[in-house]
Amino acid sequence: MKTLCLYYTRTNTTKAAIKTIADIAGADVAQYTDGRKRTGLLGYIGACFATVDNTISKVAIKGRVKLKDYDRVIIGMPVWAEGPCAIGRALIKKYAGDMPPEVYYVVTHMGKNDYMAKIKAMDDLLGRPSKGQISIRTKNNDYIKEAAEFAVTLD
Repeated sequence: MKTLCLYYTRTNTTKAAIKTIADIAGADVAQYTDGRKRTGLLGYIGACFATVDNTISKVAIKGRVKLKDYDRVIIGMPVWAEGPCAIGRALIKKYAGDMPPEVYYVVTHMGKNDYMAKIKAMDDLLGRPSKGQISIRTKNNDYIKEAAEFAVTLD
C-alpha cells in the first residue's frame, strides 16, 4: 500500500512524530503550510486565533505530491486552542476530493485532554469517515514511542 504522511508543524514536534510513523510504515513524507511564519510567542498567539476563528484561507502541500498517487494518507497536525489546528482543517477541506481511500489523523498536543471527538469531527470536512485517528500527548510523555506503536497498527 502506497502511503503518504503529511504534516504541519510549528515547533517540529508533529514533524518528529510523523517521520517516525513514515519510517515504520515505509511512507513518503511531505509538509503542508499556509505560508505564514508562526514561531515564537506572537506566532503561537496568531495560531490560536486562527484556530478559534478558523481563518486559514490558503494552504498548500510543499513539493510535487499528487494525492491520487497514494492508497493511504496520514495527516499530522498539532492542537491549537483546544482543537486540531486551522491549517490541518484547511488542508482536509481543500483536498478532500483528492484524498485516497484511507485517511488517518495524527494529532499532537501538550494538554491532558483526549481530543478524539474533535479529531473525528474532521470527517465532516473530509466528507466521509476516516480510517483511524490518534491523539498523542507530547508533554511529559514518550510521544515518539506512541507514534511508533500507532505505525505498527497500519498494516
